[in-house]
Amino acid sequence: MAIYPSSRDWRLANTDFLRGLTSWQVWTLMGVSDIRQRYKRSRFGQFWITLSMAVFVAGIGLVFSMLFNQAVSEYVPYLAVNYIIWTFMSGVVSDSSTAFVQGTVFLRQENLPKTVFVMRVLVRNLIALAHNIVIVPPVFLLFGVKPTWAIFLMIPGFMLMVVAAFLVTLVLGILSTRFRDLPQIIANLLQLAFFMTPIMWRVDQLGGQGWWVTHLNPFAIFMRIVADPIRGYVPDTWDYVSALVVIAGLTAVTWPLFARFRARIVYWL
Repeated sequence: MAIYPSSRDWRLANTDFLRGLTSWQVWTLMGVSDIRQRYKRSRFGQFWITLSMAVFVAGIGLVFSMLFNQAVSEYVPYLAVNYIIWTFMSGVVSDSSTAFVQGTVFLRQENLPKTVFVMRVLVRNLIALAHNIVIVPPVFLLFGVKPTWAIFLMIPGFMLMVVAAFLVTLVLGILSTRFRDLPQIIANLLQLAFFMTPIMWRVDQLGGQGWWVTHLNPFAIFMRIVADPIRGYVPDTWDYVSALVVIAGLTAVTWPLFARFRARIVYWL
């Protein structure tokens, strides 16, 4: 049995990717349907996403601002932006473990591109992000935070984060379909990553120690290139370089794995 992908495997993987991108109607409909189904028969519907986020930011922001001895006007906007971005990243990683398992019915009956189900996960979490991000302008307005031109740097940072999210969803989706214990491991690692990422605490609170927590932590890297510009700070060039290195590493692992085992996914369901 060949260990490495053959030329045919590479060709089929690339074709799957292109077919998946052009099938945008399918994965858009699936993602929207997932959100609607989650809040079916609910009085507030999808706005529970926004309401839950607003309550969390207000409650935790007030308590932790006192705990960390920081001004509420500075800490609450910091927490709001960081936690919203973290919710997107953690949501993608968590949902990636069931990306193909959730599509069992479709994969067993239709010859759909496997990347359609990866895009489905991204659409679902992008919709949740869109619901959450609407609380940022009121928070900024309430606490007098004025956006600067740096906010436009959020765009390239966000694009890099989406590319990384696609690769993570694909590789974890494949591995979680093959190894069914992996989703539990991912859930535990996400809890650890939450506390090791500067979401509720600031980097300067480390006092110059533990630089590896923020510089070798992929979540922290993407947090800086997306969240910092929203708050008016220009990320360091090294942050973008680090993000590109992470993406390159993910590509080097994900694409050969996808090419080699793409056809086996349906047999693992």
